[in-house]
Amino acid sequence: MEEYFNSLFEETEHCYNIARRARARGLDPETFVEIPRAEDLASRVEKLLDQWNVEGVAERIRQLSRDHNREEVSLLIAKEMANAPAKSREEAIDRAIRVGLAVLTEGILVAPLEGIAGVKIGWNGDGSEYLAISFAGPIRAAGGTGQALSVLIADVVRREVGIGKYIPTEGEVQRFKEEIPLYKQCQHLQYSPSNEEIEIIVRNCPVCIDGEGTEDMEISGFRDLPRIETNKVRGGACLVIAEGLTLKAPKIQKHTRKLGIDGWQFIDEYMAWKRKHDSKSDEKKTAKGITPDSKFLKDMVAGRPVICHPSRAGGLRLRYGRGRTTGLAALALNPATMFILDDFLTVGTQIKIERPGKAGAVTPCDTIEGPILLLKNGDLVQVNNAREALELRPSVSEIVDLGEVLLAYGEFMENNHVLAPAGYCPEWYREELLSKTDTLPEDWERPTYERAMEISRAFGMPLHPRYNLFWYDLPLDSLVQLRAHLLATGTYENDTLMLKREPATKRTLETLGALHRASATQLRIEHYALPLIEGLGLQVDGSRLVEAAPLVDPGAEAMAGRDRYDSPSLRAVSHAMDMEVRARAVTRIGSRMARPEKAKERKMKPPPHALFPLGQSGGMQRLVSTAVREKYIAVEMGIRQCTGCGMNTFLCSCPRCHSHTRPTNRPTSQRVELGKMLREAMENMEIRGTAPEIKGVQGMISRNKTPEALEKGLLRAYHDIFVFKDGTIRFDMTDVPITHFRPREIGLSVEKARAIGYVKDTHGVELTSPEQVCELKVQDIIPSESCGDYMVKVATFTDDLLEKLYGQSRFYNATSRDDLIGHLAIGLAPHTSGGILCRIIGYCRSNVGYGHPFFHASKRRNADGDEDSVILLLDGLINFSRAFLPDRRGGLMDAPLVLTTRLDPNEIDKEAHNIDVGWAYPLEFYEATLEYKHPKDIENVMDQVSRRIGSALQYEGFGYTHDTADISEGPAESAYKTLETMIDKMNAQLELARKIRAVDTQDVVSRVITKHFLPDMIGNLKSFSAQSVRCTKCGAKYRRIPLIGRCYCGNNLILTVHEKSVKKYLEITKEISEKYDIDTYTQQRVAIVEESMDSLFQSDKIKHCKLTDFM
Repeated sequence: MEEYFNSLFEETEHCYNIARRARARGLDPETFVEIPRAEDLASRVEKLLDQWNVEGVAERIRQLSRDHNREEVSLLIAKEMANAPAKSREEAIDRAIRVGLAVLTEGILVAPLEGIAGVKIGWNGDGSEYLAISFAGPIRAAGGTGQALSVLIADVVRREVGIGKYIPTEGEVQRFKEEIPLYKQCQHLQYSPSNEEIEIIVRNCPVCIDGEGTEDMEISGFRDLPRIETNKVRGGACLVIAEGLTLKAPKIQKHTRKLGIDGWQFIDEYMAWKRKHDSKSDEKKTAKGITPDSKFLKDMVAGRPVICHPSRAGGLRLRYGRGRTTGLAALALNPATMFILDDFLTVGTQIKIERPGKAGAVTPCDTIEGPILLLKNGDLVQVNNAREALELRPSVSEIVDLGEVLLAYGEFMENNHVLAPAGYCPEWYREELLSKTDTLPEDWERPTYERAMEISRAFGMPLHPRYNLFWYDLPLDSLVQLRAHLLATGTYENDTLMLKREPATKRTLETLGALHRASATQLRIEHYALPLIEGLGLQVDGSRLVEAAPLVDPGAEAMAGRDRYDSPSLRAVSHAMDMEVRARAVTRIGSRMARPEKAKERKMKPPPHALFPLGQSGGMQRLVSTAVREKYIAVEMGIRQCTGCGMNTFLCSCPRCHSHTRPTNRPTSQRVELGKMLREAMENMEIRGTAPEIKGVQGMISRNKTPEALEKGLLRAYHDIFVFKDGTIRFDMTDVPITHFRPREIGLSVEKARAIGYVKDTHGVELTSPEQVCELKVQDIIPSESCGDYMVKVATFTDDLLEKLYGQSRFYNATSRDDLIGHLAIGLAPHTSGGILCRIIGYCRSNVGYGHPFFHASKRRNADGDEDSVILLLDGLINFSRAFLPDRRGGLMDAPLVLTTRLDPNEIDKEAHNIDVGWAYPLEFYEATLEYKHPKDIENVMDQVSRRIGSALQYEGFGYTHDTADISEGPAESAYKTLETMIDKMNAQLELARKIRAVDTQDVVSRVITKHFLPDMIGNLKSFSAQSVRCTKCGAKYRRIPLIGRCYCGNNLILTVHEKSVKKYLEITKEISEKYDIDTYTQQRVAIVEESMDSLFQSDKIKHCKLTDFM
């Protein structure tokens, strides 16, 4: 592994050297590379907070980290920084809190920079001092734990410098009771505390939680309080209380008790109050097990189908295990399931789930069971591969069972969720058989029925999962009726059970999963014939069926420890077979589609090629070709002074002596001869003929308003790529984890694989075949093919820049995406300000970005549907500049202010530590699921990442329990993206709901109308009534039409909200509400909205009436 990290370091150093030489030419805002490198958390913290004079803090953090965990280090370093020299106490405290928070957030989040607006020392009513910390919106990036612990850090620091406790006034307490619900109306809150909870927190917190106004909305009561500077809603303060101190109170309690910090006893009081008043206690084992939870259906929208309702028979069956592409919230389905669901789900699609977490990204696994389908001809079949699914899809009448969903033990550990009962699967059978014999029989995995019975009786094993049915899903009465029907009409010949077709019997067989062929009068069962006959207490006599044992519930006592599910049906079947029959499925996971997968270039709105201002001269599309029609354009830009001759210019390089320039005064309006600049840029870039269509920006929003070199925009337009706000070029992809790959899957030849360090497969065998499985190195990524194609354009652009603008040799020389294999990139998450170095090793056909779980966790992301970007390393090093970043709160977010070059598993998001990496789950695990044990109760028998941290195996030697043939298998693109109109998506959603037996179509329609269509129509009505008007020429907007009746530029004005957009969902809402007979209340709400629209858009003038109009 050291060899791998050394190769990354050497290649990174090479890229930095090239970028340094390019920057030294003085054509950019700075003459040095503006993305500093950091090898660990301590270094990131120091470089991130460089402007706060924290030199030397990195070494001290490293020293403290040897003996303390991260939370303790954050508190200790904050105390030390509070005592370090500073201009004032407030400055020392401010610095100390930022350093502590930076340690907590691994030095990559923007929260320490912009989440804290400042601190101040105020006076209580009794004359004592108190500390107030002002939070801003970007504190959200720190997460609830970071928000809560930042207050604890502030309390520790205030004690260190001798400041008293905060004593709130009654008005300050009451204000939060109004302010937090108001904030929830403006922004999303994970948790909405009650007034009593707010009272406990605000009245007792030893530090004043304040904030700057982040929303336009103002409070109506308790305004103009003397110690609060604004009447606007303070988003940062609301977040810290609602998502921090209340939601993360248990973590605060844990740390204050462990560290012996007094003054936080009110958290104990809060926890006691919470336990007493919270009606939704933690899920626990009950007589009926885990109860259905419909929370995942809460925010469903039209066009994104419900896959299955909560815990409903026929829904996704829980199968425990970790595939090569699961973990870190990602889950797996059989690719056949994805195709049968009309392509709505594919690799990377986010689905909301009932448990154990909230959501996950879909990945493929063809070694778990696929769906059971009822065909239009009456046949009941199961498909376990994509080819069969595509062949049968046109013939499907109903999806009786959706198949299995693969979820890892680590997901239950991460979400603090009790283990749900496992269905009896081959892995469980194998572990149980190994506990009874040292050697597995050769045919243990796919035995014949007779051989399966032989093994079971020889070793005292339950019935093999291959011959198990869904006995658990049916009441005993239904089985008794089925038994009677078999006795009356059934015959057994040539390994086939034949019985008369009858609706109730057929429905029962479908629910059991007893696959069969159907004719007009007869049903034929082959694979499950004998398991069904013997499970119902029958036997074959010649060709007839006769009774062999009674089908009755013997009671739990008579089962001698074999009653694991408290199911009369299973007890009766086990008793009839004189053998334990386990439940094939117990836990079903409700789910619905959420966000579709994504792999697309990052574009601003509107998308520019150059960060070069055109003012109003560029027209609505900000086109350079439009602006050059004027000899001079007037734009606001910063004045820079040449370091050589002293000339004032807005350019980074002096046009007179070509020396570098430095920013001076605040920006002013300047006259620019754009046509001349364009001609010179084309000449410099050796572009002949007509210039490509270059899009600039209307104006710069950075502090000094320094523009980019126009040559860069010219080349981007030439290569059809777009710039982001910081000067880099991005490509966004949905995050999906992967720990192992086959070279064949990612288009990687064996020779190339060996050249980049993959010389042996995961079992230590020399790599000689593209089918061998290799373990992914932690900073290697497998982006989508579309990303590779786009990055070829970026590489060519970068080479052109190096050669034509900076006078250096070309670097990438890429003509295809394969030429970029082995090259470096930067991974960056939107809410962070630190990138992570990565290396491209191949490409997948799916629209996702595959990466090691550690890689995603190092960006503070998981795989529940998050998406992040990649930047080609040399593009970032040359073109990124802080001078382009917006001069506003949050402007530093989503910018590579620092680059981590070496990934340390101890410094990533702790969610990755819960990933299980064993090759098999032990028998104790499966037994524990039946007892609803907490994951922590059995963590000593599970192989988790957390147990490897600090050892030689923390980077490699990972295993997986379920393989798959191809990590890209599944629909090429989600149907949600390919269907053009919302009507098409809605119709497809309802058609799928009709086919899935585990979905209540009427409930889907009702939820779509009440949660999506009605709020949208009501909101559009309000927007239409309060809309602004827009000029079609200059783009100016007015809240009210000017008195002159037109724009001040002389052009016409048009509406910004139109009648069609208000009414777009009305007809489909009326149609589906009538078709699916939804409840009367919802129908009346639809009618009221329609009346409101008619009142607004139809003329109220008197019409000519007929006598019949009054009848």
